[in-house]
Amino acid sequence: MRRKLQRISKERVLFLDEVAVRLSEAPTGTIVLPGEQQYVLATDTTSYAKRFDMIACINGSRVFAPVIYTPKERADAGVKGINTEMLVDYILSTLGQETAALDNPPLTLVLDRARVHNIERVREAFSERGGHVVYYELMPAMAAKRLSPLDNALFHDWKERIRKHGPLTLRSIQQVMADEWNRIPSKLVATHYKHCGLTGYTDAYSDCPAPAAHQHES
Repeated sequence: MRRKLQRISKERVLFLDEVAVRLSEAPTGTIVLPGEQQYVLATDTTSYAKRFDMIACINGSRVFAPVIYTPKERADAGVKGINTEMLVDYILSTLGQETAALDNPPLTLVLDRARVHNIERVREAFSERGGHVVYYELMPAMAAKRLSPLDNALFHDWKERIRKHGPLTLRSIQQVMADEWNRIPSKLVATHYKHCGLTGYTDAYSDCPAPAAHQHES
């Protein structure tokens, strides 16, 4: 797959994924001024406690506007995380228009094999928004850490930026998440694409643990 993606302009390769941030991920100490409302921090450490879920997408040089779901929105929808309906709504309401505005078809969308990534539903949603996303690639199981710039490790850099705003609050976290995502510079995105071996003239098997055994030595 990496070799296939190397043959495509990085401007035409989209990566989409989901990520979550919990209030407890940032420092909790603070000073509350007179008259200010006390910070509301997470005390529940279960997987979905006070967790804000984001769907985000990038190409090789920029980020696209994300969508962020609050715990209340998830509860109202009766879901614990992100489901296919939320993903489709994101494409129809936000991502479809942004990627169409690139006016650079055909685009290739790369996803992991999570259940939420229903290819047929995703394809239908993009078709409703112009059909500019033509090709769809599912990464092999356990490959996202090596192939996806989001997992390796743009999401990590983004979370580090969020943590500098600590303590996060129920009132501020959603805006902080969106602001820090939208501030990610194109240079950083390009660096992660290169780090994942997605740019031309990069050894597609540089991170193979046993190149001789797999018969693809450099």
